[in-house]
Amino acid sequence: MDLELEKSELIEELGVYFETNKILSHLAARIFSLLILSEKDGTTFDELVTTLKASKSSVSTNLQLLQNTGRVIYFTKLGDRKRYFKAAPNDIIVQLDKKIAQWEQEKQLHEKLFAFKTNLYKEHNKYDENLPGLQYTKNYALFINDFIKNLKTLKNNLQNTLN
Repeated sequence: MDLELEKSELIEELGVYFETNKILSHLAARIFSLLILSEKDGTTFDELVTTLKASKSSVSTNLQLLQNTGRVIYFTKLGDRKRYFKAAPNDIIVQLDKKIAQWEQEKQLHEKLFAFKTNLYKEHNKYDENLPGLQYTKNYALFINDFIKNLKTLKNNLQNTLN
């Protein structure tokens, strides 16, 4: 397959993912996807406009949004008046921190739910540690705990790679 065609398809696929899971606008998601896939050190504003076939004002607005949220940074090159954009190097770390916090909150909720159900069953003299509801809640909290550990390991490995 032609690499440019493959890149275009991947920009769209990543764009849909970022649009639905990261709460980015359609164009911001495509810009971010393009910057992630950029094979060079930075992409100019004009390259974004041309590649994404979007208006300058729309690209400008969405780039500003991505910069304000810390997802994209820009830099300049000596002797060149253009700004070059790229995905913020620490964006993946920031996103992992958000996911870890989200899963920590979910784990705490399941632990509270487990304690509540345990007390409720004990109060009604129906406690049995093998009850499906208790087992599910307990096992899900254990799964989440392992998942959080893996996310933290991934984060540490990425930080070591980025540094």
